[in-house]
Amino acid sequence: MFDKAVSFVVKEEKKNIWTVEEHECGATMTQLEIKANGTFWGFDHQLVKGVKDITTRMSSTLEDKDCDGIVFLLDDVDQEHLVLVELKSGFDIGKIKGAFHQITMSFIKMHAWLSLCRGYDIDQLKVHFITACKCYKNKDQEENVLQRISQAQELENDTFETKFLKPLLNKHHIKVKLSSFVDIQKLPFHDSICGKEISMYLQLTAQHSDSKAQVNLVK
Repeated sequence: MFDKAVSFVVKEEKKNIWTVEEHECGATMTQLEIKANGTFWGFDHQLVKGVKDITTRMSSTLEDKDCDGIVFLLDDVDQEHLVLVELKSGFDIGKIKGAFHQITMSFIKMHAWLSLCRGYDIDQLKVHFITACKCYKNKDQEENVLQRISQAQELENDTFETKFLKPLLNKHHIKVKLSSFVDIQKLPFHDSICGKEISMYLQLTAQHSDSKAQVNLVK
């Protein structure tokens, strides 16, 4: 149906590993390797860039955001996955939060297209939101982040830091419903979207000097 999308394919299909690359020049976080048993087929940010007809042209709330990579995976037990990835160069809470916002807006565009296609079923599709960035640059930055989380907890604020960042730092990936995101909460999305459980990841580099990271998909 959307045959012209093939022009945004990054490379030929790959087995067991897919690489998402940062498209902005000068970025110091340049690459994320995604690993899982199966066949990958993916696109770069151009696939969901500049899609105003279902965002800003028709809505004062939906934003025309894109993410660095959109990847399909058919795993070794024939389960279909959709993986959306955004890379950020530094560990910055605001930018990490913004990355998941970019991913959420990109997913909305993908769902709008896929819902027209025979065989698509959001309930059967495994969805993964992945933000990857450099680890803390030093101990002071780590302590500042942990202090910010602690302060939010003491105030009992339902914030990004308490809902997502703290569990992600502890576990690297969590499962949440899309209705957990403010972007979804503030609009009357279909129940199938609100109730959809997704896997959410925050993947850090091993060292601050690293420009690449790896993540294993959770099935």
